[in-house]
Amino acid sequence: METDQVIIRFENVTKQYDDDSIVLDNVSFEIERGKFYTLLGPSGCGKTTILRLIAGFTEASSGCIYFNGKKINDVPANKRQVNTVFQDYALFPHLNVFENVAFGLRIKKVKKNEVEKRVKEALRFVNLEGYENREIKEMSGGQRQRVAIARAIVNEPEVILLDEPLSALDLKLRTEMQYELRELQRRLGITFIFVTHDQEEALAMSDEIFVLNKGHIQQSGAPTDIYDEPINRFVADFIGESNIIPGVMISDFLVEFGEKRFECVDKGFNLNEQVEIVIRPEDLAITDSEQGKLQVRVDSQLFRGVHYEICCYDQAGNEWLVHSTKKATVNEEIGLYFDPEAIHVMRFGETEEEFDKRLEGYSEEHHAN
Repeated sequence: METDQVIIRFENVTKQYDDDSIVLDNVSFEIERGKFYTLLGPSGCGKTTILRLIAGFTEASSGCIYFNGKKINDVPANKRQVNTVFQDYALFPHLNVFENVAFGLRIKKVKKNEVEKRVKEALRFVNLEGYENREIKEMSGGQRQRVAIARAIVNEPEVILLDEPLSALDLKLRTEMQYELRELQRRLGITFIFVTHDQEEALAMSDEIFVLNKGHIQQSGAPTDIYDEPINRFVADFIGESNIIPGVMISDFLVEFGEKRFECVDKGFNLNEQVEIVIRPEDLAITDSEQGKLQVRVDSQLFRGVHYEICCYDQAGNEWLVHSTKKATVNEEIGLYFDPEAIHVMRFGETEEEFDKRLEGYSEEHHAN
């Protein structure tokens, strides 16, 4: 049963098309009101399908979808308290800004004075006051996006769905609109569900991220949790750059890789279990060879503006990528220093559900002891 905070709930939802291709496979999750959510993943992972299921543009093959505690599988799209901002904005070129925003209200036969009041308020929210009579063709890409958002919020939905609305913008405008969109969501207090395949965009904008791949949610959580504690190789590789190397979990809080043993903060694995180790490039500090926890030889170096990108190899043949403001010299031996907290240990192919069960099992076992 939903709490007051839960606005959308998927329960074992599967979407399968006539050609037997499964786009979503038994997916369950909850969306809380007033937060900014991002569905992140590569093309074909199922993120846009989730948006379409929420909006009512497509039907689930099985499973239940709830909105404010009520099942909405059979509720038509025009009866749902959601509005969608599409990738191409879907604005009407023959209508001016005011009429584009007012379109949905006129369809609902809202009174003229109420339409004027709500449209002006929506335009004020998106900083487009005074643009009421402007033609769509005269608007910039960022302004058109704000018109599309104003058209969505004027209907006073409880949820706004955004299907890669920034993808057509240039880099500078895209960055500006990320800040504007996030600030707008905070001011409105409406639940935003945002679809993107851009990892940096998701990390910058979201309260929570769902990382999808091949119809499954690989991991969900706050951006810092997703980045710092990836659940498996896909998430670690997809979210930012990572050093992923083989290792052995000797015991709780002790792991071996690169032919050495290191203290770590991970637990709940089997003794001597084969695992994968993740250390982010920015968590590796360059030091003298004898002071480093690992000794490596520099293979190449590139200057990236804010840091040097250094590629090096340890004695076991593992490749290490380092992001550092310190310059290294190709072919020299250097040391790499890292804290125990920088080491993240992953079980091969572990899902979020399996991860939670493992830690729950560990806690029960140690509580009993």
